[in-house]
Amino acid sequence: MERRKYILISLIFLIFWVGVILFFGTRNPEESSNQSYFVYNVIKSIDNVFDFSDTKWFREIEVFLKKLWLGDQYADSIALVRKSAHFGIYFILGVFSWLFGYLYSKRLLIGTLLGVSLPALIAALDEYSQEFVGRGSSLNDVLIDISGAVFANIIILVIYVVYKILKGIYLRHK
Repeated sequence: MERRKYILISLIFLIFWVGVILFFGTRNPEESSNQSYFVYNVIKSIDNVFDFSDTKWFREIEVFLKKLWLGDQYADSIALVRKSAHFGIYFILGVFSWLFGYLYSKRLLIGTLLGVSLPALIAALDEYSQEFVGRGSSLNDVLIDISGAVFANIIILVIYVVYKILKGIYLRHK
């Protein structure tokens, strides 16, 4: 019974997060811009307190992400916030998808496959649906979304392997 409870809870989190993603995807261009500016202003307020944007590592990360996600096109900070949001939201979806797949099947491979394929499907559907609310769809955004889910799954797999190794060492020395 305990396992079923965890599966149900993970499914609820997964469905909720897909709903959040689809909600953001259905915002019209003006609402979407307002959301981006709000997040940008929050980040700037935090920066005014901690002054992290003047550090060398911040500038290097900013340049790296702009080149990675936006290529050679000019991009302001708002564009970087939007692309980072894509990555982060789908990172979380990758975690929830993996967790549900793993808990349901008790198989690492199933968790990983679901942890990447479900976010990829949702990303494609979300970008497609944006055409109906006056926003353009972008293959680049889908790739950023998928990269967030893949990165989440890589981190999960590394943690899983380290856990198994440490558990094996512990059991041998017990």
